[in-house]
Amino acid sequence: MAMCVTRMEWLALGATWKYSSIFPGISPNAPACRNAPSLTIIHIPKRSLFVLPFGLDVGLVGVSAYFLTKLKKPDAHNVASIFGPMPGTRESEQYPEKVVKCIAHRGAGLDAPENTMEAFKYCVEHNCSFVELDVRSSKDGKLVLLHDQGLERLAGNSTIHNVHIMDWDSIKDIDIGATHPNRQKFKEVHLCLLDVALDYLLENKVKMIIDVKGDDKVLIDGILRTFESKPLMYKYAAVTCFNPFVLYQIRKKDPQIVGAISYRPYAFSARDYDAENGPSNPRYGDNLAIHGLLRCADSLYSSLWRWTARWCNVSAVLVHKDIVSPVEVQYWRTLGIRCAGWCVNRPLEKLYWRGVLKAPYLAKTLLGEPDMREEPEDEMYERVDDVVDKILESEPARRMSSEN
Repeated sequence: MAMCVTRMEWLALGATWKYSSIFPGISPNAPACRNAPSLTIIHIPKRSLFVLPFGLDVGLVGVSAYFLTKLKKPDAHNVASIFGPMPGTRESEQYPEKVVKCIAHRGAGLDAPENTMEAFKYCVEHNCSFVELDVRSSKDGKLVLLHDQGLERLAGNSTIHNVHIMDWDSIKDIDIGATHPNRQKFKEVHLCLLDVALDYLLENKVKMIIDVKGDDKVLIDGILRTFESKPLMYKYAAVTCFNPFVLYQIRKKDPQIVGAISYRPYAFSARDYDAENGPSNPRYGDNLAIHGLLRCADSLYSSLWRWTARWCNVSAVLVHKDIVSPVEVQYWRTLGIRCAGWCVNRPLEKLYWRGVLKAPYLAKTLLGEPDMREEPEDEMYERVDDVVDKILESEPARRMSSEN
């Protein structure tokens, strides 16, 4: 009798779940021990469990994880040291010379061979104090300045498709200016190591954006060691990446590194994009299944990239110029984040970014750059208005207006 009652108590505890709302088909009046006398039968009252609607619980967990894992902001003084005062603020009006306007993309890669010492010297000679450069890792752990994965585009007849599997000694003497438009002026141009470029840029007080190309541990650890060994970098350099998880790894280990997110539409599925032609040069055009999956990833990331930027607590976003509008610039400005466009190369585009958007831009050429030292901003803005008026008065514009 005592043994059966003990068994009844254990079964009663387990039956609390069985007789809840999860198992409504089981009768709550069923005996806990069939062989026990009727006087010792224990009846389990029906209980209901509180369960959140499906999806709401997942959403709460996701939001909690987002805020718990969100990175910290870097020192505001370092951000201001790199990017200058926020355009439109009182400080920017008091110190207009500190406002960042043009950033030489890959060291003005159309004027001089990109990501080379020749390019950086060209920028210094032309009074450009802000450059963007790309960095990858070689097989032996060297941090090499290079945008592409291989050297085919720069060296012409090169058969090197991936520098990550090559030692530095095997690639350092290759002429990467062979296909450059100004190759007659820049002869025998070679790859450059990150440390060598940094020594020169820091010596000449040039600010920089380091675009991390790759996701290997050697590259990430190398960037962290570079900042640790050169403390001045915290006030002179920001790190950017298209992959938010790579940037997250860097800033999680060192939150004082100023970060930026790079974005353009169809970054997963296509190598190139512009507003006129849309995505082009697909990465896996011969495999429709993979191409379709990458297009889905593009669509998903287009709605999430702003959240990832805030998750990494970036100080700037580098966005493809064809998708930037005044609304986009204002959105980031209200968050205290700089919005810069790339690549703004035409003189008219530069005037638009300076006079209308009033935001910094990355340019592959320093030619056609408005000279703010000789031309007052008011006159420059009037010139922008004149250009816009001419466009609106053109025949296609009038025809479009009449059709609407």
